[in-house]
Amino acid sequence: MSDSSRHRGRRVPSLVLFDLDDTLCDHDSSLRLRLRLAFGAAAEGRDDLDLDLEALIEQAVARSVGGTAHFAELLRAHGIAEPERCQRAIDHYVSDRYRGLQLFDDAVETVSVISQRAHVGMITNGPSRIQRDKITRLAIESLFEFILVSEEEGVWKPDPAIFRRALELCGIDAGDAVFVGDSPEHDIAGARAAGIRSIWINRRGRNWPGGPEPDHVITRLSELTELLGIAPTEAKLKST
Repeated sequence: MSDSSRHRGRRVPSLVLFDLDDTLCDHDSSLRLRLRLAFGAAAEGRDDLDLDLEALIEQAVARSVGGTAHFAELLRAHGIAEPERCQRAIDHYVSDRYRGLQLFDDAVETVSVISQRAHVGMITNGPSRIQRDKITRLAIESLFEFILVSEEEGVWKPDPAIFRRALELCGIDAGDAVFVGDSPEHDIAGARAAGIRSIWINRRGRNWPGGPEPDHVITRLSELTELLGIAPTEAKLKST
């Protein structure tokens, strides 16, 4: 049997669910850029300071993927103790929230192709205002039949309840759905808890942190079409 025949013979799931940050859009690069600019602003004019900016950024990322409560402690550890400098970093970071945020180059085409064969939805954690603003700026709302934002739903991944709400919206059983996300803790664990097949997108070659593993691993969204049973040639034709 040819490869294309194998792909066409594989059953495409009825519902494909996507995470937003670091699945469809490059939140990590945007976050690091914003931290670099914010901490750089805090250190501005301190010629006596030998600041390891990259180390400071990595420590901030390790502590939190959002929020500024840890800024004062981290800056103090790097020799910046003045409250006004910390506030400068916070103000810069908060006012520049969407700097550098972009979709991955294969996001729109992949979702568009899959939407011709299955229902597509999004489940994203975060405050409604921020997540909805991102979606609007990225111009992707029309790609999805529905978008569930954790703050609006009153439940956050990995709680399986938010995944079950997505299933209910489409009237689809968990066994006929897949979820695609980058977070082992929130996306993969949550999908598994809801009985949904999980697909971990691991663009940066990370090691699996432990615990029950995902059903599948991909390194690019464009790999989804083949994985889900849509032949590459078919996907190309449908996207033109």
